Amino acid sequence: MSKIFAFLFLACAMFGDAISDKVRALVDPQSYVMHQRLIEIVFKNRKEFLAEPNRADSVKIASTLKDNGLLDIFYKDGPRNLSATFRTTKSPLFFLKAVGDSLSDLGYNFTRISAMRSDELFFEWTIAYRSDHAIDPAQLSRKLAAFRVKIDDISKQGNAWSYSLISKNPTLPEAIALELKHTSDDPLSVQNMSGEYWIKLPKHSASSRVGIRKKTGGLWVVYAVFYDDALQPIQTATSANAVKAFLSPFPENAAYLKITDNDIAVALQHGLQLWIEVNKNQALGH
Repeated sequence: MSKIFAFLFLACAMFGDAISDKVRALVDPQSYVMHQRLIEIVFKNRKEFLAEPNRADSVKIASTLKDNGLLDIFYKDGPRNLSATFRTTKSPLFFLKAVGDSLSDLGYNFTRISAMRSDELFFEWTIAYRSDHAIDPAQLSRKLAAFRVKIDDISKQGNAWSYSLISKNPTLPEAIALELKHTSDDPLSVQNMSGEYWIKLPKHSASSRVGIRKKTGGLWVVYAVFYDDALQPIQTATSANAVKAFLSPFPENAAYLKITDNDIAVALQHGLQLWIEVNKNQALGH
């Protein structure tokens, strides 16, 4: 009888904390029962797996389960229909880009958004894909970290994964910072073989303008979009004809600028030069 009570006590302790709850949310029930003693050993030091008091570190737990063969994300029986749902409480466009770029870097270029929903409190979207392996939570976490986006929680039901995402100060890792010190005589030089550029804008006065020209000289057809820090588009600046340089005022709250050629992006693959001018005149191309 004492052994039975000891087992029940161990089971209650295992089932009664945040770590155990998270493990059970990630491991298939049959596997959990089969490997319960191993799980207890692996997660013996509970404090190592807490992000904060009484809150589990989902990414660390998922990674530890995978490293110990307890979370199977590789399917020997062949491809499966899988899904991943992402949930945020703000800046949906920014998080869509962060997740999309991260998944693309991990080789998931074949995913598709199968559902979207939102209300005043959250934004949620689901991607569907077919693969012989699920998204690795640890790899995804590392990619999202470049955007200063954190996976706050992970759960799983069968082949459906769910991720809650948070960020206090998101950023675009590919955006190159344009600074007030950059002038037409000493511009910021950037080069991207794709011909598409993301620029992080400095805090600016209402009279400031951004100047843009091809690094190698010559004409180009401007297509530039200003965004706020949540990647909400604020204003589009274009030129009707090909120009050598383009000047545009900074819209209020502009934090990012995306630039490409309106006819063919690779026209700018050899680079751009950008600078800041203080001028109250309206935007112009010349």
